[in-house]
Amino acid sequence: MIFRMRNYVYAVIYILIALTVSHFLADDSYRWQVNSISQLGAQSYGKAWIIRLGFVGFGIIMLLTGISRIKMDITYWFREIPILIYGFAILLSGIFSAEPFVEGVSYSTQEAQLHGLFATVAGFALTLAILMFTFTDIPNSRRIGHFIALVLVTVFSLLFGVFSNFAGIMQRLLWFAGFAWLLYIGFNPIPSGTSGTNSRA
Repeated sequence: MIFRMRNYVYAVIYILIALTVSHFLADDSYRWQVNSISQLGAQSYGKAWIIRLGFVGFGIIMLLTGISRIKMDITYWFREIPILIYGFAILLSGIFSAEPFVEGVSYSTQEAQLHGLFATVAGFALTLAILMFTFTDIPNSRRIGHFIALVLVTVFSLLFGVFSNFAGIMQRLLWFAGFAWLLYIGFNPIPSGTSGTNSRA
């Protein structure tokens, strides 16, 4: 039986559930307006397993879906690769955790740095994927949606680094912009005329 998934809706729903639960159960010391999503899975945090499972599961579903989409439409395999990298980087960020959001708690600096590295790779990979879809998607009218997503992701990324007092808010806007784009491309039917089974010439 061949695994076939056309869109990323399952991955998005899964991570949104994990985010909702982890926010609902977060300690009072966690300030979502300031603290990052990654810190919901921080080292030495008792409820970190919720979002860590969210990151890992999200990454796995993204990888499975991306591979399935490539099999169904080999013509544009190259633009799915950054999405696979994005999913894999998010998966790894669930294995290596961020620094605690409470001061004075001991933690592994190396692990926190690895988490930051994978989170950065995920951000670059997603931006690259949006850029590639902006120039290659058909029909051309769909490219407007990709361009809007590219602008939003870029702006929120910049604001995340500038407004430290609202970093948590900016990061969530960034994540939701990315999720919205994943749904946008996911619900775009893969043209049968460009599928790997119909384009052997």
